[in-house]
Amino acid sequence: MLKCRLILTAGLMGAFVLSAAQSVPPGAQSTLDLILRPAAPDAAGRIPSVDVTLVYPTFVMVELAFLPYNVETVAKTITLLTARDAAGSLPLRVTDDPESAEGAARHWSPARPVRGPVTVRYRAPISNRPAPRGAAPPLELRSDTGAFSGDGASFLLLPRSPAPARLRLHWDLSELPAGSRGVSSLGAGDRTVELEDVTGRLRSTYFLAGRLHLFPEQPAQRGFFSAWHGTPPMDLPRLMASEQKLYAYYEKFFNRPAKAPYAVFLRENPVNPGGGMGLTDSFIATFGPKVTAEDLTITLAHEMLHTFAGGLDQPSGLEGSWFSEGLAVHYARLLALRAGQITPAEFLHDLNSTAGRYYTNAFLGTPNSEIPKRFWADTRIRVLPYDRGSLYFAVLDTQLRAASQGQRGLDELLLQFLQRRERSLPLDEAAWCALLEQALGPSGPASYRAMLAGTLQLPEPGAFGPQFTRTTSRLRRYELGFAPEVLVEPRPVVRGLKPGSAAARAGLQDGDEITRPVPQDVVQAQQEATLTLHVNRAGQSLVITYLPRAEDLDAWQWRMAGSAPLK
Repeated sequence: MLKCRLILTAGLMGAFVLSAAQSVPPGAQSTLDLILRPAAPDAAGRIPSVDVTLVYPTFVMVELAFLPYNVETVAKTITLLTARDAAGSLPLRVTDDPESAEGAARHWSPARPVRGPVTVRYRAPISNRPAPRGAAPPLELRSDTGAFSGDGASFLLLPRSPAPARLRLHWDLSELPAGSRGVSSLGAGDRTVELEDVTGRLRSTYFLAGRLHLFPEQPAQRGFFSAWHGTPPMDLPRLMASEQKLYAYYEKFFNRPAKAPYAVFLRENPVNPGGGMGLTDSFIATFGPKVTAEDLTITLAHEMLHTFAGGLDQPSGLEGSWFSEGLAVHYARLLALRAGQITPAEFLHDLNSTAGRYYTNAFLGTPNSEIPKRFWADTRIRVLPYDRGSLYFAVLDTQLRAASQGQRGLDELLLQFLQRRERSLPLDEAAWCALLEQALGPSGPASYRAMLAGTLQLPEPGAFGPQFTRTTSRLRRYELGFAPEVLVEPRPVVRGLKPGSAAARAGLQDGDEITRPVPQDVVQAQQEATLTLHVNRAGQSLVITYLPRAEDLDAWQWRMAGSAPLK
């Protein structure tokens, strides 16, 4: 379930770009060839690298960002890079952006005029290094148990296509043991697909190869399938069968039959298990020893919903994430309950995790406009689009039902809004406000703008159905105990230690250097979860564990109607 794990959508990405030096002539067929050749696994089952071949129909100047969204790419570690065109070897110039710049990247450009298509070959190493600055989506190349996985944005040099293009993907598994398989967000095995934007699609495509587990064993050409590597601590085939049924329920609810494969990929995450990221027609989730099937059920429901509902065209990215993420939080649990995939008790558990995190958040009133610049620096800011957005949708549903005497709720408004996409109309703030005003009058847009400004979102006691009612419970605020931006700095050295905080009482000191990533996103949503810091103090290694909580306060929660109030 969501709980506070970092879950992003592909719409929040966009730091990997390449600039075409030549355009594709009008009407010409443009084909991009991609060949992936994983190296043989070592004795520990780790694949050390992937050899990449890209054949561009026209020459490109390429760039690869260093650290987008805290994900360390192979921009600095690529080896054996060569380029050839019709005239032979093509030398490339390398230039770097200042690493302090937003979207800083390494660039490769031609050192002479180009003739015809260009073939680029290089080796992408797999280091298995944890995210160097803490929380990050699981996009980097990683390998274990005879398999590797990673998102195209973390290791592919991608062209920007000025016109629709054909992509031909080929897996060269000659170095892998018999029985190895290659799959991607495009489907199982080699694929040839026509794409409106080959670059954008590859940037949002996940790749896995080696000793994989698949559900179903032979994926269909359209609809749900799953693949994973590692040793999950739960019955994944059973869980994937449940998610496949929920996917079918979504198809009916949104009236959108599958036209392409939809993939759920899973792998182990040693730092922040249980989270993941939504990509085009796919989702990557992670597991660890303490992650249960119940934890993943609503997480996967959340991400599948992104595929059907999408996000706003404007404002896009983090500023518009209140819509995409809030909607996914609200409807993931709601539709899973309607479909019979979770119980009312599981629904309440997920709802109360969200509500408890929101109502105890010290930055609850932060305006939406401030979220993008502070998103990665503070986990309390990072969760606001999820929490506040989802509770806003619950408030809005009640308002719509009251205004229509129970004849119209959020379902109808949302589906009407999403129909604009089918008519090639923008899904933007202006269109959303117009629908709100049509349904609720001036109070609709006013309530929306108040939500963006940080006004408390408090659904009515029966907002989630007559079987549930609202109550309060004493919960404690999350408090890291020192300056949170420390955790996303290249060298995380503690400063701003708060006197009397749990961190200070546990022995943490200003000047301690944190040597391992700190997975706050799970801990923040769990009242009794402790935080463990591995630090270096004057050459001495220390392990400091504490409960990152401050004062307690009344927080709204929900319970079964007729049951005893929560304590």
